[in-house]
Amino acid sequence: MKSTFQSSWIINDAVGIFLGIAVAAGLLSYESQLLGQPDTALEKAAGLVFAIVGGLIAGSILAWFQWRILKQRYQHLSWVKWWGNTVLAFIAGWVLAIAPSFTFTGENSMQAIPPFGIPEFTVVYGSIIFGAILGALIGFAQWLVLRNHQDKAAPWIGMNVFSWALSLFVITLAGLVFQASNSFREFLLTGVAGGIIAGLCIAGITSYFFRQADSNNTSATA
Repeated sequence: MKSTFQSSWIINDAVGIFLGIAVAAGLLSYESQLLGQPDTALEKAAGLVFAIVGGLIAGSILAWFQWRILKQRYQHLSWVKWWGNTVLAFIAGWVLAIAPSFTFTGENSMQAIPPFGIPEFTVVYGSIIFGAILGALIGFAQWLVLRNHQDKAAPWIGMNVFSWALSLFVITLAGLVFQASNSFREFLLTGVAGGIIAGLCIAGITSYFFRQADSNNTSATA
């Protein structure tokens, strides 16, 4: 039963993360084509709207895939609270991600040097840092709900910090690999592979939380 739950969690969480990442990538690509580097206040406001909508959609997708499995373990887990906290964390993360672009103008645009005018090592390190921040936001927001159903739930935050940092690092590496190719097929395959690996990383690492919780419950009843 325990291993079945963990397997179901890994599959559903990975799918939810992959689909959420796909939505994020699609919206970012559309925003980039539509707005380019935002210079005016209106363009920056539009970028903010994209961030909020992207966080709402990606957060909702992940929250649903997670909640439908968690409900099997925690029967009184509220969908509204789990969804709301997850979505707010995603929106906060998306807004933080685009915040630096609000400071750019035509004179200091990031488009001068690919990728986006940032050295590759900075992109890689930045992805790890942002992944850790996003993981902390998601982990903390969900912990606020999870702590009411599971004793010693604090490790949930740390596992999300580590797993999201690792996953965004993987996605960034995949993007840098694509950078040398102009083929849309290679871009699509690289993106899909990166998203799948990232989803499995997060799902696999967070699944350990439930194994640890089961171990603690067993020790308490022994």
